[in-house]
Amino acid sequence: MILYTEHCKKRCILGKMYNNKHLPNFLPILFIFLIGGYLRFFKLNWGQGYFFHPDEYHIAGAVLRLSLPDKLNPELFSYGSFSIYLIYFTKLALSVITPNFKNLSPFLIGRFYSAFFSSFTIINIYLIGRYVFKSRLTTILSALVVALVPGLIQQAHFATPESTLTFFITLSLYLLLKWLKEKELWIILASATALGFAIGTKVTALTLLPIIVYTPFLASKNLSGNLLKKIKLSFTLLITTCITFFAAFPYSILDYKKLLASMKYEVGVAGGKQIVFYTRQFINTTPLIFQYEHILPYTLGVVLLIFSTLGFLLILFKVVINLYRKKVDHSWSVILSVFLIYFLYNSLLFAKWTRFINPTFPFFVIFAFYAIETFSEYMKNKNSQKFIFFFLSIILLVPTLIWQMMFFSIYKKDDVRITATDWINANIPSNSFILTETGNMLEVPLSGKYQKLPFDFYNSERNPYLFRQLTNSLAESDYFIVQSRRIFMNNQRLPDQFPLTNNFYNLLFSGKLGFSKIKEFNSYPQLVISNKSLVIPDELAEETWSVFDHPVIRIYKKAYAYPANYYEKILSQQIN
Repeated sequence: MILYTEHCKKRCILGKMYNNKHLPNFLPILFIFLIGGYLRFFKLNWGQGYFFHPDEYHIAGAVLRLSLPDKLNPELFSYGSFSIYLIYFTKLALSVITPNFKNLSPFLIGRFYSAFFSSFTIINIYLIGRYVFKSRLTTILSALVVALVPGLIQQAHFATPESTLTFFITLSLYLLLKWLKEKELWIILASATALGFAIGTKVTALTLLPIIVYTPFLASKNLSGNLLKKIKLSFTLLITTCITFFAAFPYSILDYKKLLASMKYEVGVAGGKQIVFYTRQFINTTPLIFQYEHILPYTLGVVLLIFSTLGFLLILFKVVINLYRKKVDHSWSVILSVFLIYFLYNSLLFAKWTRFINPTFPFFVIFAFYAIETFSEYMKNKNSQKFIFFFLSIILLVPTLIWQMMFFSIYKKDDVRITATDWINANIPSNSFILTETGNMLEVPLSGKYQKLPFDFYNSERNPYLFRQLTNSLAESDYFIVQSRRIFMNNQRLPDQFPLTNNFYNLLFSGKLGFSKIKEFNSYPQLVISNKSLVIPDELAEETWSVFDHPVIRIYKKAYAYPANYYEKILSQQIN
């Protein structure tokens, strides 16, 4: 007993020594994790009780359709059901603990999990960095920048699956890299499991299945050696991924007919075979160029995008040269393969929404710091290497931090639609007739005693009745409110396809409809220092970047009253 007690004391002392020894190594990533968590969890209830993201309504509606044990089919196949089940069973468990949680909003639970998984993605990138970067400082800084990336912070504030998907993809990648070094079976099985959850979260992750199935063949240069074992392992990984996928998305099999019908529609919309009102911004756009002009500069920041592009080219060159020289460098090959497959597949689609490439944002950070490490290594002595490394790191970090602070200002203010509604209630007389654009989840004003005249601009080109409705509404209305850039920018860009809508907005903005702009509300990214502010308008970005959480609201007041036949005449003349 005495010997056992002494043994325990020694173990406790050794444990304390170990913890004290490694505590300084642990503190930086803990600090970064807390920073990233704060930025993601801050003001998850943005919108102040209103929810403006349409996909959040789809998720919440699917959750509310579930009822244990009678109804477990969420009947939503545009996404996997992992996020839906996670929200539902969390809500159920909390309501069992206390009835106060019975009416807890599925929107807020969904946003919690988005922020949760996005925060732990930072840890995944840190762990990946330990396998690919030569310097621990590079690994830490890459995790820090991932914590600051605006695109990841924004997605963490939506109750949509992208943040969860990004976590599982990066987790699966980390485990693949770990297996390539350690070759333990449980590691690669865990990687397959993570990929199964990724596919169960969003089916597009299925594009990464070939990578994990092929990875066992990277175990040695000689593919013929132990070939049967590699085939068995590959098949085991395939089965593991499929089982996990089925557990996360069971009705993909149990109700496969609806899945196929949904996939047919989704593929048609994403591929451009079926043009719907919310994909008009992608008409006549060029893949990759569109992402580099309208998504990546905003979600990453311009400086980070430049560094990451250089890093990507360097890694690509390195992998190609190694293949030519028959050298083994599996880690970068796997990282590059995951990135290229997912990024190119989603970028080359007709529909190029920001969320489609969200899981690739952490990869851009990895590429950027690879460029910094590579450039610093060109120096001959260590002091020069350190100088270049710190110099380039500061050039990357400072603009990224500034852009993050500017973007984050959006959540520090009241939602712009709330601000606009408060102004309307204070300045526009009750019972005024307000013409509004349909196609939004909610239209400003969100409250107040007004006669709202919603008009469907999306179908006005092919429905003659809507033309008459528009002219009558213009004659009747006292105000017109542009809810966002979504309609007028897309239709004015394509005047030949949408002549009526294009002419309407041309006449509105020129004042020929008799309306004049009296107020504009925006929540552009801005940085305020003392009495000075730096504001960057981002309305020209891919529309979902702004319209869901910081659209520009424009309010027009009728200055000259005209009869309906005047509007009919002027709109018809412009069309002809």
